[in-house]
Amino acid sequence: MAWTRKRKVITLKILGILCLGCAIVFGAILYSKNKYPTLDLLKNQDWSHMTGASITPNGILVSPTNMTIVHQDGSIPQPNPPVNLAGPHLKFNGNIQITAVMQGVANSSLRLYGEPPIIYDEWRKESPSINVNINYDMLTARIWDGSSSTPMDIRTASIPAREKITLTLRDYNHNIFILVNGRVITKIPDHNIFVKGEIWFGLDTKVNNWLLKNLTAQALRKSWVHIIPSPQFNLAHDNPMALRNLSQVGTHKILIGTAVPSFPLFYDDDYRNLVASQFNIITPENAMKPEFIHPQQDTYSFEEADNLVRFAQNNQILVHGHTLVYGKANPQWMTQAPAETREKIMVDHIKAVVEHFQGQVAEWDVINEPLSDKDPDYLNSNNGLRSNIWFEAMGEDYIETALRQAHTADPQAKLFINDYGLEKNDKRWDAMLSLLKRLKAQGVPIDGVGFESHVYYDSDLIDPKVLSSHIQTLASLGLRARISEIDVYGDDPQLQANQYSAVLRVCIAEPNCDSYTTWGITDRYGSTTRPDRYPLVTGNSLLWDEGMKPKQALEALQRVFQQ
Repeated sequence: MAWTRKRKVITLKILGILCLGCAIVFGAILYSKNKYPTLDLLKNQDWSHMTGASITPNGILVSPTNMTIVHQDGSIPQPNPPVNLAGPHLKFNGNIQITAVMQGVANSSLRLYGEPPIIYDEWRKESPSINVNINYDMLTARIWDGSSSTPMDIRTASIPAREKITLTLRDYNHNIFILVNGRVITKIPDHNIFVKGEIWFGLDTKVNNWLLKNLTAQALRKSWVHIIPSPQFNLAHDNPMALRNLSQVGTHKILIGTAVPSFPLFYDDDYRNLVASQFNIITPENAMKPEFIHPQQDTYSFEEADNLVRFAQNNQILVHGHTLVYGKANPQWMTQAPAETREKIMVDHIKAVVEHFQGQVAEWDVINEPLSDKDPDYLNSNNGLRSNIWFEAMGEDYIETALRQAHTADPQAKLFINDYGLEKNDKRWDAMLSLLKRLKAQGVPIDGVGFESHVYYDSDLIDPKVLSSHIQTLASLGLRARISEIDVYGDDPQLQANQYSAVLRVCIAEPNCDSYTTWGITDRYGSTTRPDRYPLVTGNSLLWDEGMKPKQALEALQRVFQQ
């Protein structure tokens, strides 16, 4: 009897301890749920501005764009998969878990970026990221650590083929565990790709549409995570010393502009503030070039350019479209098209793009860089035009056809031909002048010429008197001028300041010079950054340095306006 009572007491104690343990565990679970909630990244979040993504009642429909970038040297196209920069991203500390419910997966990808990539002038710097591709019964994970354009770690694993899967990426103690339908498929070191405590999202597919039905984030074990919503687009621009305000003070008011790469506009607050506060016209550096906006014959990707236009409208900034017809920056399907089909391709492209932005884009570089760099093209009665894919198919007529189509698509937009090397008295200027006279004689709609004004070497230095005489010659033909892409090498800060300011003085002095646009703002995102170099080798040709500090050249421009 005594032993039985003793056994009952022990049993009750054990049950009490177990109940207490259960209560602690249950309480911990409740505390964990309250402290580390699951964040819904689709509900009440903006995914409407991502390339290749469409909002449906059942989730985000992802369609193939197969976007690529052809480097300026014409090398093998570099993949340029979409990133949702205009939508939500995450800030977190510690361990984190991302879960996606994906339906209809066939060569479909979810990519998590530790920081967004940068698109320079026709090349993409890959940032730290992980991409998980699902192709029926095969999973492939690729990691970039920011040291190369190619992934530095690749893992593959077989998975059960399903119409719908739940994919989980759990970054825990610097290892990424990849789970499919709750089962760990593989583990891969995270290579510190999330060291900045941020995650941006990319969705892609190579073949078929797929549906992102759900996307959530959750912090794990003494960690935290927050959703950072889309950036604000209405920014202050009332500083009296800002270029955009100074440019409106004198008797000849001009537009002051810059070329804008769209990616940093969304993730770099300092950069976004500079664009909004300093400029009243912008030129999309890449977003409107054919390979970005028309990646496949039956696919137009307007989202990135739309985002730029939306930002500009919110800040009372005009948009100069760049560019409709160009010998470079064309997708492979255009460059490989038979010659007899290219006129229709060009006309259809101009019609679709200009009509899409009708009333939103004030000006267009209809023809970009038509002049040749080869001496034989200027000899034996040749007209100096570059033998690009359009000239090969249509001869010089491609220029007239393009200008007429652009005017038909938007009669209110100003139409320009844009080229470099026009600031000197030589064969290039003579060829441009002859071309303009032929176009005017034929009644072709054209409003003006863009002087790119790149100064990369001593041989590029611009003589203000020569530039002024060329702009005056355009005025005699009833044409406008714009300084369209000026940047000046900065090895000698005083020379750099002198060149920037001398060209601005010319533009202000000539009544038919409408605008002055720099080809970028800061060396951090400058187009003179050397392509495909890791770590970055940046240029020094812009008004703000790599750390966003203003240079002597900026002060020189401010003084010109004040004088």
